[in-house]
Amino acid sequence: MGTRFGQVAVRRARQADVEAIRRVLAANAADASLFQQSSGRIRRNLDDFVVALEAGRQVGCAALRHHSRTNAEILAVAVDPDAHGRGVGAMLVRACMTEAESAGATFVWLATEKPDYFARFGFRPMSKWQLPLRIVLHKVRLVFEQPARRWLPALLGRHTFMRLP
Repeated sequence: MGTRFGQVAVRRARQADVEAIRRVLAANAADASLFQQSSGRIRRNLDDFVVALEAGRQVGCAALRHHSRTNAEILAVAVDPDAHGRGVGAMLVRACMTEAESAGATFVWLATEKPDYFARFGFRPMSKWQLPLRIVLHKVRLVFEQPARRWLPALLGRHTFMRLP
């Protein structure tokens, strides 16, 4: 994958991108729906990530996790605050959607506190119980890897689960 949109290029993440991905996620830590990830977790899941680069500098990231051949989750969509409002997030979401379609995923979903943003791409609200139980349990385990102040909001349903029709 390598796509260019104006001055921004989107490509698959590489080992050299791990710390920049972590920094972009950390720069958006105020967004409670964006789970923070350690460098180790990013490194273990690096094949899931794409990055957006502008003038050689990483300005965003997103991940597409394949839970099965047909079930894929878009997560970790984050843009450097200096690049907000320039369409970088939209480029990353579209890159993940394109990759999911190319891989044959028929159930593409995400969890967010920004449903209006993702509705622009065709995502519609769904019940988290439409997901296989093993995925729901995996997401619950990830909640407890977050700072304690995020546990209750995440567990009590502030996230909207959405999927493409």
